[in-house]
Amino acid sequence: MAITGKHVAAARALLGLTQAQLAEMSSVNPATILRFENGQNEPRPATVAMLQRALEDRGIEFSNGGDPGVRLFRSKAKTPGTY
Repeated sequence: MAITGKHVAAARALLGLTQAQLAEMSSVNPATILRFENGQNEPRPATVAMLQRALEDRGIEFSNGGDPGVRLFRSKAKTPGTY
């Protein structure tokens, strides 16, 4: 499953997170998230994995397709908290 910047932006929107909040949760620089979401660069695979893990721990499920597939399952969230 290849996670794109559009996936990350859609997942953040579902959770109501800012880029700064996601950066804090994932230990990824906010500027990296901004550039990834805007399609300006492709982060290292380890960085993408950190973003994916932080979002999936909050109930996000990713799927591939013509458009970024992102669903929120709050019942699957491993990391409770504010978002």
